[in-house]
Amino acid sequence: MKINIMCPKGAFGSLNYLANLMKQIIGNNVTISGNNPKSDYKPNYLNILIDEGISSVIYKRKADIWWTDTPAMLPNSYHKIDEILLNEQLFKKHYTVSEFNKQHYKQLNIPVEDTIIPRPINPILFYYKTDYDNTTYDIITIGKHCICDRKNLRLQREVFLELNFKYCVVSDVWMPKRPNLTQFNFGSITDEQKAILLSESKFLLWTSFIEGFGLPVLEAMTVGTIPIYTDVPAHNEFAVGIPIKPEDKIKACCYGVRIIKYVITKEAIKEAVQYALSMNKEEYEDLQYKCMQKATEIYNDFVSKLPLLLGGDEA
Repeated sequence: MKINIMCPKGAFGSLNYLANLMKQIIGNNVTISGNNPKSDYKPNYLNILIDEGISSVIYKRKADIWWTDTPAMLPNSYHKIDEILLNEQLFKKHYTVSEFNKQHYKQLNIPVEDTIIPRPINPILFYYKTDYDNTTYDIITIGKHCICDRKNLRLQREVFLELNFKYCVVSDVWMPKRPNLTQFNFGSITDEQKAILLSESKFLLWTSFIEGFGLPVLEAMTVGTIPIYTDVPAHNEFAVGIPIKPEDKIKACCYGVRIIKYVITKEAIKEAVQYALSMNKEEYEDLQYKCMQKATEIYNDFVSKLPLLLGGDEA
């Protein structure tokens, strides 16, 4: 069976990465196509779309199987998604990656399967483990910066400048040069380098105000790097670590549409970071074990459901 993974190149940092990771996981006979909804679909292939779900409806991206997520986009009336869904057969089956996404789609009358298929991590991460006594960084962050600052990287910068911890940043957000700061551009490191950097860091600081999934949280948990994470959808469905409670929930504008936004304050981030850095070895390793156990569970769930993405029936 020949497989065509359809993944538009653009705004969402993890999607192209996921397309290439899926090609690596599935193996031979996999192609990846780009940005043209009309020509990307390949007859005599199983066409799998990995994309943001709301924009996929708006741009009428057609595939055999959709595997989408969304950072809680809310289409405007002029997008006419109900009309598009009525008149266009965009997919045969539509899977998503979290309960939050599934309920969001259902509220917008976008058909979606009940079975949730989580995003995978690169299995190479299972060969690395963070050692409490031998880390280079207190905290690492991984995330693509965007005009909406959905990852709240500017707030992270403020907290770093106040608390002055040992910090590794894998992002294109601007950071001031400091002797205790190491920065890599987002997308510039290999998965092996990422595994090494995660395993050299005690904590991942993950401050997004909304996510469709939140892959770096799962990656960090896999190597035993404890996430300090915002307690918001959708990564809070699987995250184990130190939660940051949001102050409010509002609607904002982002990516040309309305979006659900959980309000995160600098004070809340700072408090969570200070708590994390005060943990002793016993406390850390107890929570670390729970992180790794949960990450293994999520990965095994993905593996058991992979045949569904390949057009099979549920096991």
